[in-house]
Amino acid sequence: MTYLERSFRHVGLAGLAAATLCLAGCLSDKPLPPPPRPPTTMDTNVNQFPLQIGDTVEVDLTGTRDTILPTTTVLSGAGTISLPSLETNIPAVGKTPHELETIIHDLYVPNVYPHIGVTVTPLQRYFYVGGQINMTGTGKQPYTGKVTVLGAISAAGGFNDFAAKTKVQVTRENGTIFIVNCKKALKHPELDLEIFPGDKIEVPKQSFWDALFGR
Repeated sequence: MTYLERSFRHVGLAGLAAATLCLAGCLSDKPLPPPPRPPTTMDTNVNQFPLQIGDTVEVDLTGTRDTILPTTTVLSGAGTISLPSLETNIPAVGKTPHELETIIHDLYVPNVYPHIGVTVTPLQRYFYVGGQINMTGTGKQPYTGKVTVLGAISAAGGFNDFAAKTKVQVTRENGTIFIVNCKKALKHPELDLEIFPGDKIEVPKQSFWDALFGR
């Protein structure tokens, strides 16, 4: 290798090293990506929530030699459903649709059919709104799709004059409790918690001091 070739090679390696260091520096100065956001209501399938009294469910059985018509049941009383060729009523309340599918499948296979497909579909589900709202009648509200705290309260009649709008309590089916400041949620939609089937919304009454200071 000639002196000129060695010189060019040295310059090339030095340039490559400099470019690598520059790139590393640029990457180190680059802001880190935001951490993954916690699971929100938009990431969750409502069918993951346990069935409750009042829900209407449809059970579709397929893959058998004989056609079986879908069975539609309103969960009331003991919260059970009855299906063709099974001698026992099946407890459904407290089970997710997927869990109920597995239970039904195992009751049929292999004792009744060698194989069967089971699909459990909630047709009507509910959430509950109570407390200081302009509501007449039952606090049970049909869940017809994505809805937030503010939307749920509005659908139930809206706040009355005694509502503590900054202390609205949402209780999930699993017992988790959230306190929602609905005044702030009006200005910041990200604070407007999504409501799921089985949720209970309670609007408390203003205290004297809340009313005095407009909270």
